[in-house]
Amino acid sequence: MRPFSPSDAAVLLAVHRHGTTVEASRRLHLTQSAISKIIARSEASLGVAVFERKDGRLILKPQAVSLMAALAPVEEEWRSLRATATRLRAGQETPLRIASTPSIGQGLIARALRRLTQDYPLARVELIMGDPPSELSRGTADLGLMFSPRVTDDIALTPLVSGSIIALVRQDDPLAARSRARLEDLRDRRLICFDREKSPLGWLIAQAHERRGLDYAPVMTVPYSISAAHLMSERGDVSLVDSLLPQAQRFDGLIQLAIEPEIKITVCLMALRSRPLPRLASQFVKIMQDTNASTEQS
Repeated sequence: MRPFSPSDAAVLLAVHRHGTTVEASRRLHLTQSAISKIIARSEASLGVAVFERKDGRLILKPQAVSLMAALAPVEEEWRSLRATATRLRAGQETPLRIASTPSIGQGLIARALRRLTQDYPLARVELIMGDPPSELSRGTADLGLMFSPRVTDDIALTPLVSGSIIALVRQDDPLAARSRARLEDLRDRRLICFDREKSPLGWLIAQAHERRGLDYAPVMTVPYSISAAHLMSERGDVSLVDSLLPQAQRFDGLIQLAIEPEIKITVCLMALRSRPLPRLASQFVKIMQDTNASTEQS
C-alpha cells in the first residue's frame, strides 16, 4: 500500500472545504474518479474513515476532525516547498554572481545574459566589478571573467575569447591619421594604463615594453580600461586598453590604433575547482562557450 502523501492531504482538504468530489476535482484539476480513489486509498492508509455522505455532500466524520486540523499545516508546508523548488528551477531563489571587469561585463557578459534570461526570465543576477580571483576565493562570486589572469591552482581557467591591446588617442593627435602605432611611437607620451603588479594586462604590456628595450612608466595607473579612456584629457595622452572596450562602449573624440608588436590577451572564465557550480552558473557557462564557438566558426 502506498503511504499517505502531502498530495493526498491536499485532496482530503479540498473535499472537506468544498463538500463534493466534483468541486474538489475542478479545483485540483483532477478527475472525479481520481479524487474518489485518493479518498479511499487515504482512508485505508490512515486507518480512519474520513467522510460520510449526507444530502449529496461529503461531511467530515467526528473522529476525523483532529486529523483534518493536523493536515492544514502539512498542505502549507508542501505549498512552500513547491514554490521554493519552482524558484530554484527559474533561478530566482539564488542569484548568479559574476565577477568581472567593465569591458567584459558590458560586452560578452551582457550578450550571454540576454540569452540566459530568455530561458530563465525570473533569474536573479549580480554583477560584481571587482577582482574576480579574490571574489571567487571569498565565496562572493560563482564565476569570474578576466583578461589573461594569473591565478592559484584552486581556480580552473577556461579560455573563451582572444583579443589584443590597442591604443586610444585623441582625434587631434598626429597619430590619429594612422591605423596602427609602434610602442616606440608612444615613448614620450603621457601614458594612462594599468599597474604592472596589480593587473595582468599591465604585466603583459610591461613585458612587451621591456622586450623592445623600453621603459614602462605610466603617468597614471587605472584598474579598468574604461577608466583609462575617460581620463584622457590632454593632447598627447595615450591609453592602452583591451580591444573589447570599444565593442562595448563608444568614445567620441577618441581614435583606436592597433599596436605593434601585437600584445595578445585572452578572456578567461574562472571557477573554483572545489565548489560545484549552481544550475544557473552552469547554464551561463554553456551559453558563453556556445557563443564563443559560433564566433570562431563565423
